[in-house]
Amino acid sequence: MDEEIKKKNVLDLQFQKYLTTASTSIIIAFTYLAGVGIALLTKQINLNDFLIVGVLIVISIGILGICSALFFNAIFHIRNIPEVVKEI
Repeated sequence: MDEEIKKKNVLDLQFQKYLTTASTSIIIAFTYLAGVGIALLTKQINLNDFLIVGVLIVISIGILGICSALFFNAIFHIRNIPEVVKEI
């Protein structure tokens, strides 16, 4: 019985870790998009300059790509947790 409780506690910690990762990646992506949107609306980013737009696109792909990868990885692990609970 004691071993089963330890397994469930570890599983609960894993669930919390993946849930935190998923929510944090969404918050970072939304904050980044809001910041870029505000910068575009206030014309702090010159869309006529090819170099600036290129750098913005590369940085955006990097940040949003990492956030997406972390989010989908966390969701994948969260979906597997009910199967692990059934095994315990």
